[in-house]
Amino acid sequence: YKIENISTFHTNIITIKSLKQNVLISCPIDYPYGTSDCKTRMFAISQAIKAGASTIDIVIPSKLISNRKYDKLREDIKNNLEICQQSNINIRYILEYRTFNHETLAKVCQILKGYGINHILPSSGHFIDDIYDNIIAAKYLAMKSGISVICNGNVWMPKHIEAIKNANIHGLRVHNLASLDLLDKNNMI
Repeated sequence: YKIENISTFHTNIITIKSLKQNVLISCPIDYPYGTSDCKTRMFAISQAIKAGASTIDIVIPSKLISNRKYDKLREDIKNNLEICQQSNINIRYILEYRTFNHETLAKVCQILKGYGINHILPSSGHFIDDIYDNIIAAKYLAMKSGISVICNGNVWMPKHIEAIKNANIHGLRVHNLASLDLLDKNNMI
């Protein structure tokens, strides 16, 4: 398959690099809930970069959004971004559209965009995710903020592939090989 990126925890990066050398590796930070403090996330980012990650996917700190601590959120984003920029590493954020309403997430996307972060994932993928709900969230967030959204709901049927094609979404992340087989059969990879 023509896979652009494999996402894995920092403990697996070295193994994946030895098996598949021409692929970008992203590393989720503070997965799945986004409940760690800023220092913990910064340490995890540093570890992932040392292991060889080319992209950092940070779960947005949910407690800051829940408590409307947008100044603290901005500070957290700035700190994470500085670590990544020092090593020329891409940074994306993972939001959770099922936890927060779309308007709140659109505001967060606008904040991220203001820092030059141009890609988000609307769901951590930790829970079984309805692809149609994920597409709706992806389209809404892209429309409201101008940010590029990587859809990451569960894909296992041809009608899901058709919905993704029709939605014209920036990118797609899948969770298993069966989804890759289905995408391949539909000429999407």
